[in-house]
Amino acid sequence: MRQYAVMSLCGWLLLSCGWFCLWVIASYFTLDAELAVFLFPFALRTGILLHCPKKYWPVVYASEWSLMLALAPLVHNPLWLSALVASLLSVALLWFAQRFYFGTQLRRLGVMGAVILLSALINFVVSGGFDTHGWMVVLVTITGGVMLVPSCYLVWSYLFQQAWVPLTVGLVSRPVSLRIRHILFYAVLFVVSIILQLGLPEEMRRFAPFCLAIPIILLAFRYGWQGALLGTLLNSVVLIAARGSSSDLAITDLMLSLTAQSLTGILLGMGIQRQRELNQKLRQQLTRNHSLSQQLVRAEESVRRDIARELHDEIGQNITAIRTQASIIKRVDSAPVANNCAAMIETLSLNIYDTTKGLLTQLRPKSLDDMGLKAAIEQLLRDFECEAQGIEVDLHWEGEMEPEALEDTLSVTLYRLCQETINNAIKYAQASRLNVLFVIDKEWVSLEISDNGRGFSTDLVMQKNSKGFGLTGMRERVEALGGVFGIRSYTQGERRGTHLTIRLPII
Repeated sequence: MRQYAVMSLCGWLLLSCGWFCLWVIASYFTLDAELAVFLFPFALRTGILLHCPKKYWPVVYASEWSLMLALAPLVHNPLWLSALVASLLSVALLWFAQRFYFGTQLRRLGVMGAVILLSALINFVVSGGFDTHGWMVVLVTITGGVMLVPSCYLVWSYLFQQAWVPLTVGLVSRPVSLRIRHILFYAVLFVVSIILQLGLPEEMRRFAPFCLAIPIILLAFRYGWQGALLGTLLNSVVLIAARGSSSDLAITDLMLSLTAQSLTGILLGMGIQRQRELNQKLRQQLTRNHSLSQQLVRAEESVRRDIARELHDEIGQNITAIRTQASIIKRVDSAPVANNCAAMIETLSLNIYDTTKGLLTQLRPKSLDDMGLKAAIEQLLRDFECEAQGIEVDLHWEGEMEPEALEDTLSVTLYRLCQETINNAIKYAQASRLNVLFVIDKEWVSLEISDNGRGFSTDLVMQKNSKGFGLTGMRERVEALGGVFGIRSYTQGERRGTHLTIRLPII
């Protein structure tokens, strides 16, 4: 209870000072004490009540009503009674609005807009209705609302919706980093706005308000609707400072300009921020899909490895047993029919063994498990018999890491990419020279394969080669692992040949 009393007293004092200062500023520009109440003070009260617990509402209204009752005899304005009635009626409106004031920024801004419009309607009815004074009340209520209510939300969001770092010894000793660029950016825009409003020639003065859109657009593009709101507040100061006339027309123009630029800035900033949020969700979804693709590739290689192991263990043993039994039949039974059947069984078992060995190589290269990536690539080049076909092969390994230190999925992918590329170069390119370069750094592994063959149309081949582990399959596998796949091919000239570049992140 004591804490509540102390906080209430401090809050009453701060709110009273803020309310009074805003009323003085508004009175200077509107030249009407009651209109000044509807402009900034009511907007301040609305913004604070939307963001504070209901137990502190009596403090807010007590500061407002006490000031209104104290100032009414001093200004000798009988219409202050309507302002007091409008303040009383706002209790029910804000009580109902706070029930829906939660969720996303867009929802909160929508509730703010509804509260501002309904407050303007209440003030319009209470202040006398369809006369000049009534419409001015509507205008100043909307103007003050769109300027201050979102500003209160920004302050509340910064204070109570941010993750604050505890004040520890390490944080105290850390030097304070001021964002000088941002401060200079605001200052330059503010100075330029003042110069445009005050320094333009008389014949171009009517175009000055259009120049105020420049800082709003820049700040909205950089910081979303919060930046746009900051830009409108800066422009409001500039507009107020630039208006020297005190006629009703000048005040109306000022209010309309403030309202229009505030609404334009907030809506523009909301659109830009919404677009950024959608882009961020898209990036998150792409990251998630990329992670799922990597897991899929790992799962595929794991299944291939398990199947290859089972095939090798089970079928290999069974074929060996069948050949052993066929040899026993040959020795035991010397009949020609038995010998022929045993020989046929042995031949068929050897065919099955050869077929199974080929399937095992496609599923999981055994040399990669037995010798490692570097030795497996060298063995792969020997198996292709490039020298016998008149192809000179130049293989190089560079980088900071050893090939054997790479993760299993990455090693298998590099082996298959190299296998498919060399097979295509030998089978289709009619090349006489083949260069293979591996570069393994701490973060990336690069594979570059180039030949001096006849080349081909990459677009046409990528469209046709939609199945298997061809160029399309190679690109999909590389992109699934977060890598970059590039291929260039020329059919004539000095650059004739094909150059394949693959970069994969080390995972």
